[in-house]
Amino acid sequence: MAHTRNVLTMFVALLTSTLAAQSAPPVLSDGVRVATSASHTLVIAPDGRVLCQGRNQYAVCGVDPATTPFVDTLSPVPGIPKARAVAVADTWTSMVLGEDGRVYVWGQNNFGLFGGTDRGPTFVRRQPAVIAGLDRVIGIAAFEHGGAALREDGTVWMWGEDTEGLLATGTTTLSGQSGKPYYTPRRVAGIDGVTQLAGGSKHVLVLKSDGTVWVWGANKYWQLGLGDTDRRGVPTKIPTLSGVTRIYAEADMSAARQANGSWLVWGDAPSAQPPTDDGPPVRVPSPLPGMLQTASDVAMGVAAFPDGTVRTWGSNSFGTLGTGGSVDAVSRRGVVVKTLSGIIRVWSGGNRVVALKSDGTLYYWGVAGSADDRVLRVPTVMAKF
Repeated sequence: MAHTRNVLTMFVALLTSTLAAQSAPPVLSDGVRVATSASHTLVIAPDGRVLCQGRNQYAVCGVDPATTPFVDTLSPVPGIPKARAVAVADTWTSMVLGEDGRVYVWGQNNFGLFGGTDRGPTFVRRQPAVIAGLDRVIGIAAFEHGGAALREDGTVWMWGEDTEGLLATGTTTLSGQSGKPYYTPRRVAGIDGVTQLAGGSKHVLVLKSDGTVWVWGANKYWQLGLGDTDRRGVPTKIPTLSGVTRIYAEADMSAARQANGSWLVWGDAPSAQPPTDDGPPVRVPSPLPGMLQTASDVAMGVAAFPDGTVRTWGSNSFGTLGTGGSVDAVSRRGVVVKTLSGIIRVWSGGNRVVALKSDGTLYYWGVAGSADDRVLRVPTVMAKF
């Protein structure tokens, strides 16, 4: 009799777990990848397809801008393999890391993001093309003045224009000065064992396997987190960080997630101190202030929380708060985007914000990237996976 009860108990437990698994929301946080500029967005769908939506200036969505100046709905990018990562430096370039471990770029080649010799503002590549000399890549970052790739052996490779120390050659230039061109990917000396790579406008973060964070590049807004505004032309360790599990960079903001799940931010980031005439930068890695402290995911101007809610902060000129209004939000608190729930990931870039819900719904707001120059002041469905 006891044996029968045990068997019955095991059967009920198995049935319950099976039903729970069938009814549970899909785990999409790692299956959907997003990168966005102020006017176009690249998305990797759960099946690996690369999709694009927005203003197709310089063929950033991979189609002829003469016939398709705007891609209104999220659509496949032709000529690209299934992918692992996407990166967008600005409104005129796109970058993808294929499942084949190679890096693909297209759009306008202002400062040598494409490598090779075809460069300058008049050169436009309408179809995705491979960066020569790179393979076995597991991470990418795109900058206005160049690109970066993390290879599976833990080394970082960069190319483009070495402005303000971006390419870590040991040389720095002043803001606005042209740097030496390196149009063939070269290994960044003095750094190895890297597991993650992130890039802002002109600065780089890497996370090593030992949980330390190393930085280089521009530092006008304290985005290197070293307590000063000196540029760095070589990888430099942030001494106050350890045990980091994830890094983030966008524009002049930087962030690192700690082992306990909490985030530290620096640079042009939310501050516990009120803004002054000297600007809002956070000088060293610091906890998110006030109601933002419990964020589970952060991006420039937006954060998601364990309960599925979203808060935004900053300027609302282009609707990036997602609240439907036009009033800016003080960065120390942010505002709740009341029309959203169940959000598990957020991304931002320029004047656009993107959020993924646990049921596979992808929302966006801000600049619509449409022919009528619409501004989306509330979250709008971009796709449903």
